[in-house]
Amino acid sequence: MPPPDHDPEDDAALIERSWLNPEAFAGLYDRHAAPLHRYAARRLGAGAADDIVADTFLDAFRKRHRYDRTVTDARPWLYGIAANLIGKHSRSEVRMLRAYARTGADPVLPETQTDEADGRLASAAVRQDLAAATCC
Repeated sequence: MPPPDHDPEDDAALIERSWLNPEAFAGLYDRHAAPLHRYAARRLGAGAADDIVADTFLDAFRKRHRYDRTVTDARPWLYGIAANLIGKHSRSEVRMLRAYARTGADPVLPETQTDEADGRLASAAVRQDLAAATCC
């Protein structure tokens, strides 16, 4: 006997039902989003995992009419979509980092050393003006 919180409708039936009732697809999200998020977070971090999970279910929703209904468990299909998206994300990051390396820009440091030095000089000038204004 299945646990009381278990929905007896398998994933294939739920996906098929979503063809006429798109809101039914939310049941697939409810079942599989949390483990998919953990899977993506282990590979990319929690922030990127949010986007991967959202994109996975968006892609799955758009392709739901092509789902093989003989496969009652949608997890392999969803994990396949997520793995492809994770791969695209990783390749995109590599391209971005290579572009930064070619340009010499550091994506982590928004200010250059010159900007930082200019800021220190401006602060020193302001401190002198403030000191002169307060003493007399």
